[in-house]
Amino acid sequence: MTDNTALGRFDELSLDDDRTGVLRLPTEIRPGRTVPAVVLLHPFGVWDRDAFLPAEASGNGPVRLFGDLGAALVRAGIAAAAFDTRFLTEDRRDGAGSPRFTFTGLVDDAVRMVEQVRAHPDVDGSRVLLLGVSMGAEVAVAAAERLGGDSHLAVVAPSAEARPVFQRWMGLDRRLEWLVAGGFVGADGTVDLAAAAADETGRSGWWEEFDLVDRFGSKTDLEVLRAELAVEYDTWERDALAHGDESAPASFWRDWFAQPAPYRRLARITGRMTVHVGAEDWTTPPRQAHLLHHAALAHGLQSQLTIHPRLGHLMSPRSADGRRTYGPFDPDFLRDLVESVDAVLRPGHPG
Repeated sequence: MTDNTALGRFDELSLDDDRTGVLRLPTEIRPGRTVPAVVLLHPFGVWDRDAFLPAEASGNGPVRLFGDLGAALVRAGIAAAAFDTRFLTEDRRDGAGSPRFTFTGLVDDAVRMVEQVRAHPDVDGSRVLLLGVSMGAEVAVAAAERLGGDSHLAVVAPSAEARPVFQRWMGLDRRLEWLVAGGFVGADGTVDLAAAAADETGRSGWWEEFDLVDRFGSKTDLEVLRAELAVEYDTWERDALAHGDESAPASFWRDWFAQPAPYRRLARITGRMTVHVGAEDWTTPPRQAHLLHHAALAHGLQSQLTIHPRLGHLMSPRSADGRRTYGPFDPDFLRDLVESVDAVLRPGHPG
């Protein structure tokens, strides 16, 4: 984790209900000049404005994803705005949530932050970019749709499909895909669960708790497993929508499931976009980035897609022992991201 606190100056921005964000600006801005700016939007979950992850969560030491990214942007002459997500500031109300604790609420915050940044005297209001990571990419696209006008977007590890479709893949189909891709399914459909359980590095970062051997024995039939896991997923979905789960209240899940697919929103957006994804991302795999990118081109946006070799979901490589990590951002990726943001924001640039 890099100490970036000395880089740039910080101005406070107002959200609502005494919530604030911070705009990080280059230290020296010449009189009469303004700078472009980026609004940073978090992945799913409890994140502060620096996007801090403790060592036990990242698997790679303490991490401040947006602290590092904000510093890199400021070094490039670009201001960066960040704020605490509602997952950190809102009451879950025993899983029920509230009208404020919703996906729409996250979009409200993004729109408000863009409006505040555009109004700042040191910012070029025509060059403000929404940069979202994972779920933040969905928030960025939804906020761009609401704001209207030509958009500047950077999306990292995006999902493109409607949430009910994509969530089912995450909770069910990707497990089956991984078992097949890992060679644990024989030609006759027998799944070697004992071998899958032994592959801890292969499951690292997303399927840590592997109880299938205890439930089904060392081997089972793929079709039986698919049926059992489908029932399990459907039970989770029903409960999450009714009562919430440990990650989010019911108000959030219901609102998120009701949103249109991110790639379909692009039909109502104009402007430029840069898309980044790790080649080894098992959370939002490259197919999602491809879908978003190709939909953008089909609807007339200027879009560039970059697939980063060897990087996972939060754009960091595996550890020395082969396990997936969640940050810090790989230095080459961070450089490429900042360069692509600068290109999208550059007046007259083709995208």
